[in-house]
Amino acid sequence: MGGLPIAVAASHPPGSASSLPDLIELQSGNSTYRADILRFSEHQGWWVDEVDNLFTDLYFLNFGNDLAQRDLRLEDFEFLSFSQPSADRFTADFFVLGANLNFSLTSSLQGFESGSFRSVREETVTLLNSSRDPIDISLFKYLDLDLGGVFDNDSVIFADNVLTQFDPSGAIATLSVDQTPAAVAMDEYPILLQKFYNQNRTNLSPGNDSLSNTDVAAALQFDHHLAPGESISFNFVKQISRRSDSKAVPEPTAFLAFGVVAAGLVLMRRS
Repeated sequence: MGGLPIAVAASHPPGSASSLPDLIELQSGNSTYRADILRFSEHQGWWVDEVDNLFTDLYFLNFGNDLAQRDLRLEDFEFLSFSQPSADRFTADFFVLGANLNFSLTSSLQGFESGSFRSVREETVTLLNSSRDPIDISLFKYLDLDLGGVFDNDSVIFADNVLTQFDPSGAIATLSVDQTPAAVAMDEYPILLQKFYNQNRTNLSPGNDSLSNTDVAAALQFDHHLAPGESISFNFVKQISRRSDSKAVPEPTAFLAFGVVAAGLVLMRRS
């Protein structure tokens, strides 16, 4: 990392002219997306035809190779600007590492006709190394969907840069990304989320590419070396829909059952 300091700063106080809303809301057609992009929040959701399908959707970052460096959340960054030019789109900008790295997030929502149970969200994350030194960076995308408004008995599989999640209700969701992750992890909530909220660096280990019949969460890790002045963008497309038939949920090739939830994470499912 060329000795760059990691500067952790709070965002501007709510109510200032350039402040980030506590909750950002997007609306389009049959869909509403509401998010606190900075931190875990029980108020976040993605409603499609009045059914909430989302529990948590977060980004985490780490730098260099220090195993003792905890993962940073957007609430650790310095807030720069926020704009919402329309009801279905927003952009938020931050910086970290003593203003040597810029982080930009643009998110848009596309809903469809009422009753279609279809919705698409697209997010672009851009990282810019504005320093004179190279930066080794790890970006993590964490996603916990509660398809059909429930949080158990889902199945998920990752193949060809697409994460696909099935629910017994017939709901199906996909997360596609335009870059190949260094690792993909799937586990039961809150075991996976705990990895990002402890005091150590997270390095996801490539493992099983599927998980069945559980309260599933998934995380993708992207490792990149940014030269001075270099930028990189990640495009994530998330879609929720419903199968047109009532056939059984396709079973991924591997089956894992979990009976013990990781201790020490003070996060609870909403009822």
